[in-house]
Amino acid sequence: MLRDFVERKVRRQIVQQSLIISALAFAAILLLWYSDSMANVVHPLRMFINNIHGGLSAFAMQVTGGSVDSFTLSRAGAYEIRYNGGADALIMSAGYLGSALLGSVAFFLVNRAPHLIRLMSIVIGVFTVGFLALFIRPDATGDAVSMLICMAFGLFLIVLGWKGQGDINQLRSRKTVARIVMTVVALMTGLHIILDLPTVLSTPIYSGFDRITNPVAYFAANVMSGAPLQLVAFSWAGIAVALMAAALYLSVPRQLKKIPNNDDIV
Repeated sequence: MLRDFVERKVRRQIVQQSLIISALAFAAILLLWYSDSMANVVHPLRMFINNIHGGLSAFAMQVTGGSVDSFTLSRAGAYEIRYNGGADALIMSAGYLGSALLGSVAFFLVNRAPHLIRLMSIVIGVFTVGFLALFIRPDATGDAVSMLICMAFGLFLIVLGWKGQGDINQLRSRKTVARIVMTVVALMTGLHIILDLPTVLSTPIYSGFDRITNPVAYFAANVMSGAPLQLVAFSWAGIAVALMAAALYLSVPRQLKKIPNNDDIV
């Protein structure tokens, strides 16, 4: 009975410690994201998240009747997508709002269905490597080093999923490491608009040659007929936070409830 008591206590501690470590890691990424002096360190992370953002935008283009011509990577870690046709309302919102939904679902699954963690890690890793290798081409100033680092991170996720066996109720097991990494990935994906909020609020709609550089500003001006940029940006940020909060509420408390209480131990 003492052993059951200790095991249950340890399982609760692992869940709580994993979430604390993940939250601290995301907070560190948030600080790095906003630091100009650490821009080179953050570029591969920007690229990783923009893979998902760009993929969702491209998907929206195609399902609304458009077509994608090319993806070009800039030194800032963002993509220029050349496309024809499609519905602006869905295309411009798919990147940030689609990421918010996808990241929240991933967070829920990581914490509610831990048996899927390894598969999720492999799928995201394969997507990262494949998307960069098959579709992305650097422009004249493209950062090839960051691109390689991002691909290496994708390979790391594949290996982590493949080798991430072990007892998820032990903090030092490979499966717990996979869980922490995937939780951070889910947070970065789901809260992408939060990470980009200062940039979104300060970047003009167009650069030269009428290229759209701020999809949120374009959405506010053209889809919502001149609505304030701040209204759209903070609304999308609020949606992202609400979805992640819902994923947290629906997954973590229920996971802790699955661990039996100690009422039966006397």
